[in-house]
Amino acid sequence: MKRRSNNRTAPIAVIVVSLCSCIGSTERTITSEPISGAPPIVYHAIEDNIQHDTLLIQTTFDLGDGSFVMVASNIDPSFEGIRLYRYRFTADSSVSMLAISPPAYDSWTMLPTFFGADSMRTDALWLLANFGERESWGQKLLWMDGAFTDHGFMDVALPERVREDDTLRLKRRNIAPLMRWSERNDTTFFRFACDSVYLYDDQNGGYDRVVPARTIHYTVHPGSGLVLWMDGVPHAVKQPA
Repeated sequence: MKRRSNNRTAPIAVIVVSLCSCIGSTERTITSEPISGAPPIVYHAIEDNIQHDTLLIQTTFDLGDGSFVMVASNIDPSFEGIRLYRYRFTADSSVSMLAISPPAYDSWTMLPTFFGADSMRTDALWLLANFGERESWGQKLLWMDGAFTDHGFMDVALPERVREDDTLRLKRRNIAPLMRWSERNDTTFFRFACDSVYLYDDQNGGYDRVVPARTIHYTVHPGSGLVLWMDGVPHAVKQPA
């Protein structure tokens, strides 16, 4: 694996975005009410900067500290599918692979959204990796320091009403850009800066619900792990194996 010359005309990130775009009029559920917490950290997507014989790269993010995070899958399809790869270049322009995430298996994408206190503290970031195909399936929560650590799955998406061929349809979009992050003591909070949330699984026997965003949030704690809170009631999320 080596540094790639910058000769592409368009980043593959456009393909990922196009999968999440829609045709026709839309009714989004973004709220104007202030939600406590910080918005995502924006790291710019760049053109592929490495050549790899076995990986098909979807998109690459420049973390600004000399390291990069790319979304890539095996050129030869495999059961494990797509992953996140963090790497940097050495003095001789070879690639030093720093960390590889758990796989996304049958998901078509693993597009990350980054959260943290400081964009330059790239050894202390939360990532929400959007899983899905033509619509979002939810978010894999990862902690990125010297590695990618799996903290569970958030079964949430952004509901969007889309008019197609004179029919109003419900689409489920990537909700991570509308999530807000904060910390208090040893607890991390994720809230939603939108009106409604599509909840695939409420962890209490309910499925495929659209709920007011103000009624739910997630917490992460070293003792209890990932927890979904609904109307003030905690519901533990299944922990990673």
